[in-house]
Amino acid sequence: MKSMLYSHSTAVPPIGFSPVPSIEFIHRGDDDFSSTPIFPLANTCVNCIRMPLHVSYQLFKEKFDFALGNTYGFGRV
Repeated sequence: MKSMLYSHSTAVPPIGFSPVPSIEFIHRGDDDFSSTPIFPLANTCVNCIRMPLHVSYQLFKEKFDFALGNTYGFGRV
């Protein structure tokens, strides 16, 4: 089920993923935005999820849960 997090796939394909899934962490001032994003960013084309660092686990969990609860998947309305 971890594969669904970054690829929206319910299972790992028999030949694996290409490109290999990755996680990047966004540090304050380390991104291309005017300010550090508060929600995770995903790019399913390259199987990458970018996670902003937060000051506490509770804040991270709130933002991550909100992002997952309000994402309907690629190509869905």
